[in-house]
Amino acid sequence: MNHLILFVTVLIMTSDKTRPYIGVYGIFIYKDSVLMIKKNRGPYKGKFDLPGGGVEFGEKISTCLAREINEETGSKLLGAEFVGLGEYTCQYVKEDQSLKDFHHIGVYYLVNLEIKDLKTGADGQDSDGALFVPIANISLENTSPIVVPIIEKIRK
Repeated sequence: MNHLILFVTVLIMTSDKTRPYIGVYGIFIYKDSVLMIKKNRGPYKGKFDLPGGGVEFGEKISTCLAREINEETGSKLLGAEFVGLGEYTCQYVKEDQSLKDFHHIGVYYLVNLEIKDLKTGADGQDSDGALFVPIANISLENTSPIVVPIIEKIRK
């Protein structure tokens, strides 16, 4: 019984502010370019990021990957191969000017996609549209910090 009380107490004391954000992301490389999205909010606002996003409660990672890729790029997921994990922590100023602690854990897959009509406009959430970014132009300055290490890992 004491273990149950302790467990419930820990759940009550843990707020969304202290929970890591777990996202799943697809890496699609075509002609020395990577399919990316342009972020319009959050800690990576104004930077390129891989298509993907947060896993919803009860959602399988594969379902999340397919859903997020479709929402952000308009593409259909045909296959995925796990390539690694990434992690990053920071603080950033939210739109309401409050300071947010952010712990980002990314699960990465090399993906095969069917792209009929790339969604280049905003998705109404956190993407201003999808585009292909030449690998040579990807840097820590213009992308989310968890992208560069995973792209380097794949290219080796």
